[in-house]
Amino acid sequence: MVLLQEMKKFILCILIALMPFPLFGCGHSSSVYYFLKGYRSEVQGQYEDAIKHYTSALKLDSKSSGIRSELALLYIKKGELGKAEGLLKEAINIDQNNRQALILLGSVYSAKGELSQAKAMYEKCIEMNNEDTEAYLYLGAIYIAEKKHIEAINVYEKILAYDDDNIITLYYIGRLSAELKNYNKAKQYYSKAIELKPNFEPALLDLGTIYELEGDSDKAVGYYQQIIMIDPMNKKVRSRIANIFVKKQEYDRAIHEFEKLSDLDRSDLSVRIKIGLLHLEKGRNEEAIREFTLVLASAPKNNTVRLYLAMAWKEKGDLRKAIDELLKVDPKTDEFQNALKNLTLLYMKAGLIDEGIDTIKGYLTERKNDMDIYMLLSMLYEEKMDYLKGIETLEVARNIDPKNLDVLYQIGVLYEKHNDTDKALHYMEEVLKIDSEHANALNFIGYSWTEKGVSLDKAEEMIKKALTKRPDDGYIIDSIGWVYYKKGDYKKALAELLKAHQILPDDPVIAEHLGDVYVSLKEYDKAIDSFEKSMKLEKKEDRKKLLEKKIKSLEEKKK
Repeated sequence: MVLLQEMKKFILCILIALMPFPLFGCGHSSSVYYFLKGYRSEVQGQYEDAIKHYTSALKLDSKSSGIRSELALLYIKKGELGKAEGLLKEAINIDQNNRQALILLGSVYSAKGELSQAKAMYEKCIEMNNEDTEAYLYLGAIYIAEKKHIEAINVYEKILAYDDDNIITLYYIGRLSAELKNYNKAKQYYSKAIELKPNFEPALLDLGTIYELEGDSDKAVGYYQQIIMIDPMNKKVRSRIANIFVKKQEYDRAIHEFEKLSDLDRSDLSVRIKIGLLHLEKGRNEEAIREFTLVLASAPKNNTVRLYLAMAWKEKGDLRKAIDELLKVDPKTDEFQNALKNLTLLYMKAGLIDEGIDTIKGYLTERKNDMDIYMLLSMLYEEKMDYLKGIETLEVARNIDPKNLDVLYQIGVLYEKHNDTDKALHYMEEVLKIDSEHANALNFIGYSWTEKGVSLDKAEEMIKKALTKRPDDGYIIDSIGWVYYKKGDYKKALAELLKAHQILPDDPVIAEHLGDVYVSLKEYDKAIDSFEKSMKLEKKEDRKKLLEKKIKSLEEKKK
């Protein structure tokens, strides 16, 4: 388009130089006079005046295909495609070889989504001149719009047949080949474009992207760094380099790149957040706290960063400060539920159960129908071993939502811990009435029967059904192993319990079960080892005493 404008200026100068003097004195009778006035207005961006002058010129030269083309171009610039289309059709009827009109009408059809008509215009231009690069490029763009990438490549390759150094064409073929995942061909064309123009950033960027997709991060970084040398302010590329280092877990190098990125745009707080998260990942909690605190100074309502800051304080071991940060999270935001869950766990870890109960309960004033709050409260009561208070809390939730499976299941768990197995089983059956394939309820009932040594076949069937839903659940795998143990199939029991212990190595019950199986297999050393592991993990004193007795009994047998 710039070339077209320059040509127009050149033609205008020639016309003025060659124009006979009397023409300037003939008033408004000459179409050339109006055409030149129209052109001057167009160059100055005064489109309404230009249209008026071109229209006057057309009235005086009603058979001019060229004036119609110029007038149509103005209407295209104004977005009045209907008027432009009419003028261009008239121009082509007058002169079928008016290339400008054909190209412009093709662009109008393209804008309207009438792609087949647009293609016909560009093909006509190519028929007139088989080295019309602009027409080939537009035609290729139509095929791209139609997602016909191979056809577009074929069109662009025709340009290279007479102009093999056309950088734009080389780039487009590379881009389309990459879209087709033909990365080798894409690299070939991108590389040729870079040979011709070493500082051609789009090709360097795409080459870096391809190597990144192929997993060759070093080459990708190499191409990205070439772009940085050309354009040190390129934030997109610096971000890509940093993210590659994150994926490679080279966090210090990633931080270095993010620091440079932050220097380019201090207002971009997301970069400081990433730096903070990387420090957190590296265990540099004080640096993470510093970064998150700085971000919150500029964006105090960023609750996600508030969560990160709480996490950093927790990792540092200051649970009080972590709790205080979580208490600042706005209950009306999406992050609140996450904050609430973390807050409950922190109260439990810090041993601040009563404070936790008061705090979590306080949220019920405005969120009395929030099932999560009741569940979290019950967890705190469970930690306090006040199982009846936990059940009482969940019964309130059950009145609000009688079919809430999480609430029903948790009530059953608390009754079991309160040593009321019958009520626990009742609630598990209520769960199964609503969802007959609820894996945890199936496992609970199956395991309870197994512990009692009753209905072992039915218990096995229920636990296996639970396993189909959650085949990698260590607790359910433990249950099936325990069924096999109760049935006397110790080898099968051992295989399942070893699998469960591998998944949940810190569970005292699974370790004890393993010890019991080893006893039955007369592998006493392994049994003692398993019971000792269980003792270290067990929190309940009565269970520890029972394990101690088992170990002493085995040591006596070994004598």
